[in-house]
Amino acid sequence: MKSIGFILLALLFNLLPAAAQGSNITEGCVAEYDAAADYFPQKAEILDAEKFSVEYFNHYKVLHVADAFDGAPGFTYVLVQCGSPAPAADSFPDGTQFIEVPAGDLITLSTTQLPPLLQLGLLEHLIAVDSGFYISTAEVAAGVADGSIAEVGFGSQINVELVLELAPDLVLSSGYNPATDAHPVLLDAGVFTALDASWRESSPLRRAEWLKFVALFYNVEAAAEAIYADITADYAQLRELVAEIAESERPTVLINSFLGYADAWFIPGKDTYVGRLIHDAGGTLLLSEEGSSASQGLSFEVVYAAGLDADIWLLQRFGLSSGSELLALDERFGDFAAYQTGALWNNNRDENTNGGNNFYEWGVVQPQLALADLAAIFHPQLLPEHDFAFYQRLEAE
Repeated sequence: MKSIGFILLALLFNLLPAAAQGSNITEGCVAEYDAAADYFPQKAEILDAEKFSVEYFNHYKVLHVADAFDGAPGFTYVLVQCGSPAPAADSFPDGTQFIEVPAGDLITLSTTQLPPLLQLGLLEHLIAVDSGFYISTAEVAAGVADGSIAEVGFGSQINVELVLELAPDLVLSSGYNPATDAHPVLLDAGVFTALDASWRESSPLRRAEWLKFVALFYNVEAAAEAIYADITADYAQLRELVAEIAESERPTVLINSFLGYADAWFIPGKDTYVGRLIHDAGGTLLLSEEGSSASQGLSFEVVYAAGLDADIWLLQRFGLSSGSELLALDERFGDFAAYQTGALWNNNRDENTNGGNNFYEWGVVQPQLALADLAAIFHPQLLPEHDFAFYQRLEAE
């Protein structure tokens, strides 16, 4: 029988099988592998996200990512507890990548991947980002500024030589177009690269749950489960508060503005991320297609006719800080009732000097904050003391 002193020492240095210590190993490796031990007693349960899933085995996890981009195949990642044997590669689809966990040094290629590192206490692992230009997370921006966090570039033009020099254990990328993305280039160079498909999720909670995706690589599922439980509880509480509002009292909402260079005014469908946020906050999004998970580009004339009398106008434009600036883009914007009544809002309250907008960074992993902002705009009586995180009212003049 092992002495109490040995057990305490083993717990301290993560030497005991996970089944014995009752928690995942978040630092170091297994010293003596036990095939009967469950090394992941703290597991992630995927409740809302549809684009990734995980299967647990005693000493490894199999992570699946689906629909990472249009026409994408499925991607499989095998996460093997460090110090235990990897399962046979021929048991998995061609192209499966293997990585030991808990992983070490990390490179992220999307700003949405940064907040989970702070939430989960993993920021120390971050060694590089694509660029610091649009980053809102202060701790990461400071690291880029002082040189402790490198910049490796964008897409297929990523600095592969620098990535290889940095020798990360893990790169988190996003797939938009394989012809121009970073992940095919990195895979060709032999760099473990996992695709983050959170942007393909159609609801706020589905996107927020991708913090568990990051957690899986570092065995910190317990922390991720607790954080996500808080997010869903706060989101549900706000949604229930708004649900008490009668349908007749839901304001009509116009979103975005006409983009001359695209010759279109883009309106998100009801089943998009933004469409669901607006619905959950108690608004009625004008011209939004029922059942659509995409945005449609409409002519100015179509939106003018349908949105002229909208109660509230939500803008999503970089650098726009006043109604007069909006009017300078097109004087017809001044005809809209929401412009005239001052019900004009932009989601750039927290925007850096380069146009990096925290609505698209922390707002993705903290959707309850975005929901609270919108609920306070649509139904101010419900949240009279609300402190806005992402939206600000724009004065007409």
